[in-house]
Amino acid sequence: MIVYVEMIWIINWLIDWSILLLTQSVLYIHVKWTRVCFAGLIGSLIVLLQVFFPHLYFEQWYIKFLHSVVMILVAFGFISFSEMMKRLFTFYFMTFTIGGGLLGIHFMFDNSNLFENEVRLSSSEIHVIFVAILFPAICIFTKKRMDKHKYFQFKKDFLYQVSVLWRNKQAYVSGYVDSGNHLIDPLTNKPVIIGDENFLEPLFNCEEWKELVEWYRLLEEGAMPEDCPYRLVPYKGINGETKWLIAFSPDKVSIYLDKNHQHECEDVLIGVKLGTLVSDNSYHCLLHPKLFLDVS
Repeated sequence: MIVYVEMIWIINWLIDWSILLLTQSVLYIHVKWTRVCFAGLIGSLIVLLQVFFPHLYFEQWYIKFLHSVVMILVAFGFISFSEMMKRLFTFYFMTFTIGGGLLGIHFMFDNSNLFENEVRLSSSEIHVIFVAILFPAICIFTKKRMDKHKYFQFKKDFLYQVSVLWRNKQAYVSGYVDSGNHLIDPLTNKPVIIGDENFLEPLFNCEEWKELVEWYRLLEEGAMPEDCPYRLVPYKGINGETKWLIAFSPDKVSIYLDKNHQHECEDVLIGVKLGTLVSDNSYHCLLHPKLFLDVS
């Protein structure tokens, strides 16, 4: 069997570089890409050292650990010991995640018994299929999943549990503080909370909800509904046209800031939006920022 050392070295260089780039992206570290590339080159040099100096003990865990520390310092520099350790462990986390993904995919498509001694990965499987195709794919997948997780954590800071009482009916739902929601009733100067169908429909009986849907159909056709017991709040649509939102004044609105504190909102309207606000159902109403002005 012919082993191309230069190919193994280049592949390891690309792997180390990719994992360092993934670490940089997750931690939002601003450094030049050439610096990260050079750190990946230093990481790949251990392959050449193992080939040309086989009598040296490069497989020892402390050698690998020190080698990783050098890579992190070259790529991202030194700010503090705690920051360096955070970057180092993130680098290891990315390495184990991608390596575990490759190993899992291999055994998922492998027909061999996992408990047989002859089960091994051939060099062609490792370098051609796994590295050339699956490694970049798993890197991209991991990057997207981490970005989604960060976005969800960011969005979670603006999510609150909301309780609405109206006509002796109470509904609990997750609300999102939307900084772009500046909708205010021009007549009463009350801020408007926008709730979707999943949230508000249980507060109405079947006949009331059918009438409300019919009134929305008339509004879309440009006609004003007659004998509508609710308030019509104007707003600007995406194309700049004036549209109307059907809203009502609830008996009580409570926003749960945490387990021990809740904020009672007075002088507020709830606008009805047919359909859902977001496809993942992470929240069902948009809270007006003005509602939090009195919260210390």
